[in-house]
Amino acid sequence: MVRRHFRRQDVAALLHLVSVSTALAGCGHTLGQAVPPRQPVVQEVVTPAVLDIADSGSDARTLESKVTRVTVYSDRARITRKARAELSTEPTVFAFRQLPGWVDDGSVRVFVSDGTIVDVRVDRDFLAKATDAVWQKTEADHKALSRKIGALTDELAVLEAQKQQIESMKAFSNEKISQDTIIGNVNVESYAQVLKFITDSLRETARARREVKAKLDDINPEYEASRRRFEAMKSLMKLEETTVLVTLQSSKATPADIELTYMLPGVTWEPMHELRVSSSNTKAVDVVSFAEVTQTTGEDWDNAELSFSTQSSTQSVRIPELEALTLGDTHTATEILTTKMSSFSRAQKAFEGQGQLWNEYRQSASAQRARENFEQVYQSNVEYLQVVQSKTVKIFESLQKRGTTAHFKADAASSVRGDGHPVRVEIGRSTLASTQKIVAAPEQSLNAAHTLALVNSTDQPFLPGRVAVYRDGSFLGMTSMDFIAKGEGFSLFLAVADHIKLSRELDRRQSSLVRRKRNLMKVAFIVTVENLSTTPTALTLADRIPVSENREIKVERVTITPSVEPDSRGLLSWDLHLKAKEKRQFRIAYQVEYPAELIIETSRRRQMERAAPAAASPAAREDYGIEDQIMDLEEAF
Repeated sequence: MVRRHFRRQDVAALLHLVSVSTALAGCGHTLGQAVPPRQPVVQEVVTPAVLDIADSGSDARTLESKVTRVTVYSDRARITRKARAELSTEPTVFAFRQLPGWVDDGSVRVFVSDGTIVDVRVDRDFLAKATDAVWQKTEADHKALSRKIGALTDELAVLEAQKQQIESMKAFSNEKISQDTIIGNVNVESYAQVLKFITDSLRETARARREVKAKLDDINPEYEASRRRFEAMKSLMKLEETTVLVTLQSSKATPADIELTYMLPGVTWEPMHELRVSSSNTKAVDVVSFAEVTQTTGEDWDNAELSFSTQSSTQSVRIPELEALTLGDTHTATEILTTKMSSFSRAQKAFEGQGQLWNEYRQSASAQRARENFEQVYQSNVEYLQVVQSKTVKIFESLQKRGTTAHFKADAASSVRGDGHPVRVEIGRSTLASTQKIVAAPEQSLNAAHTLALVNSTDQPFLPGRVAVYRDGSFLGMTSMDFIAKGEGFSLFLAVADHIKLSRELDRRQSSLVRRKRNLMKVAFIVTVENLSTTPTALTLADRIPVSENREIKVERVTITPSVEPDSRGLLSWDLHLKAKEKRQFRIAYQVEYPAELIIETSRRRQMERAAPAAASPAAREDYGIEDQIMDLEEAF
């Protein structure tokens, strides 16, 4: 059950805290120093006499709770808070207060170590409303100060106009005395009186301006404090806070542990890895896996146990049912699922509308410089979170299509700030047997590569993600890793083999293209591999020939020198041992016969793909087939 009301005590408390912060700003004291950072707060508020309406749950005993465990999914997190309470034989209401307004109501769960849970209720409070006496007084005080500022500003304008008038009289008198001097009609006494009047008026105007400016200087600090209180009150009218009320009863007076779990949006995580290689031990590498977690829930996770999951957080609420075999009450199951999904949708909207305001509201008043650019930093963090979340959701969905999910627990308790600052948490460390190889595929790249052949011998899969590669402590660069199941072999890029020179050129003397109803293309490539170093080296050279799965396309007269048998995909491989400064050549030739209209159709398809949204391009490249290979070969002629 969710109740929504306006809590007056928080309004008074906020105004009191803002006032204290303003008063201590020049004394080295800060608002944030009143309570140790990232610690649960039991706030005792003395309610002003004007607030004579009690809160919902105001008689509940406030629990001092702490975030102890967090499970992070791709788009949300499951938070577990723990508190200690003294139970009695009478039903007693306890309150988990000051939770963000975007708690997913449908995910709330409560566990107690002893006693009985009589009732659980979720209340949601607006922190202020226009009919509050405190708000009305704050607004009236701010308007009164604004009027005073306006009156003083108007007075300055009047004095400025008066000064301009006197300056005009001064100019007129100067012009008048010049004219009187010419005609010989100068009255010294009269001119002295005018001069004294102008001088006294300017002096009086300047004195009045100084007095008005002094009053403005005196009132400006009070006005700024009033403006901050007024803006804070306006923001509270848009901000919600969640309170979970738990009614407990026991057969005897006894202490008990209470755990509250709930889900929050505004969280994501991304897997990443480090690969560390040592020149002294080429047969083993250290692989360290991390979860980079980013969260803007507004709650700091201080020294909490963190877990990370690729599982869909919504699928877990479904009752497994087959369409042909119905188990249980499907109406109830559907109702539960719909309720949970709609409750999280509400939570997501509340987070999007109030997240920045809530985080700013929770910021320490001592970090004034940080507060000045808080909006820019927060927006940057949220944008980064959205990019990572979009990518991670897709990755984890692809794993679920394979029927695979993975759960990881952080190796140690960690602290994660609630303002979106990313934190990297270690979730795995292992040493894998490895074989270092040099691989060259000149059709794809004229750079040979040092690679590591590995087998995942751990108890967990490796998730797709970026891999930072280090050798002897030096950073070599970034590569990437696909999903690697337990026991699966894989290879990773280590570095460029600079001492290997590669070339792959079309032998035009042995290549030709005859265009007719069925085109006939003869191609021959010369591949050259050279060891530039003064020491022998071993490498694997890879190339390929086209393989046709289209009856209209025929690949014939394949000649490979030195001879090697292609596999079913047309891939060729030579294991080479090159002496110092040795150069070797390889020849690959074949003939392709195909319909002339194939090139026209392939060209038309490529034009449509280029006109399509960028999102379609990767999928199109996955369908790169023999038709695309033939068209690319034709362009070489």
